[in-house]
Amino acid sequence: MRDKLCLFTCILIILCVSFSHAKIVFTSRRGGDTNFHVYVMEDNGRNVIQVTHSEFWDSNPVWLPNGRQILFERDFTRGQAIGQESKFYILDVESGEADTFMDNHPTDKFPVVSPDGDAVAFNSNRSGEWNIYVQPLKKSGRLRQLTDNRDGEWTKYLDWSPDGTQIAYEHEGIDGDNIWIMDSHDGFPKKRLTFSKPPRFFIGAPRWSPSGRYIMYTEQERTPDIITAPVAKRLIILDVLTGHSEKHKFPKETLIAMQPSWMGDDRTVLLSLKEDYTDEASTYDIYRYDLDTRKLKNLTNYPQESDHDPHWIEDPLTVFPQEKLSTRWAQLKQTD
Repeated sequence: MRDKLCLFTCILIILCVSFSHAKIVFTSRRGGDTNFHVYVMEDNGRNVIQVTHSEFWDSNPVWLPNGRQILFERDFTRGQAIGQESKFYILDVESGEADTFMDNHPTDKFPVVSPDGDAVAFNSNRSGEWNIYVQPLKKSGRLRQLTDNRDGEWTKYLDWSPDGTQIAYEHEGIDGDNIWIMDSHDGFPKKRLTFSKPPRFFIGAPRWSPSGRYIMYTEQERTPDIITAPVAKRLIILDVLTGHSEKHKFPKETLIAMQPSWMGDDRTVLLSLKEDYTDEASTYDIYRYDLDTRKLKNLTNYPQESDHDPHWIEDPLTVFPQEKLSTRWAQLKQTD
């Protein structure tokens, strides 16, 4: 018993030293894998750990507020038929177990969790049009449809306000591609925040700032050769109270992926960014971007493969670096 106690003490000391604090979750297909997986890392880019290992494509990960679980989307077609066979999972990072929590329609996409962790909002074509729905995580909760798009109108990206009372979302219709907000309970009232005229812009995912004062999104001009020669995206910081837009432009060779993330305050963000789309070897890396200094810091810089969909959480989750001891205290205690 004394030897085991000494072993426990030594292991606890090792764990206290070797634990890394994962704050960023993202997707990639590193190591030549053909499938996208979910990864976590520290907010300085260190200690990257793969946390899903399926044979399908895992994408759009977001932390749950408890800092121990990750909500993500799994595409069973591996990108061959977008919006045709997807399910949502909640992953317990320490145990590695991922479970479904609702009856998914094959077209369910882009899930985001409420600030209190009690509900998931998402986009789906289950009604024949792309609309926003909310699914409470409690078993007694009823699925709610918040938008009622018709005649080819659609919504795609969305995000909860920090207090959980509103949802910001991208909506494309006869008035163009714009950012709107609505009540998160019943969808009313709806308020349009941007006024882009069709068919000028593609609008990316709206992301509400930690204070609730701003909504961040990306903006890209539509051009006839948008696929072969895309126009560099801009990052827009919209003041919800005044309507003022702070625009951040990047070099014309730069492309920003459509799902940015705030990082702790209203002046620091995470971007998945390709510095030079004209270079065939260029990949998307995750960068930290300071809105005041307008300086980028590369956090991943992984050769040959792109990193996407970063999401940051304030409270750190304790995880083990791959090269460190993988024994849990609970597992040791069970052997006593």
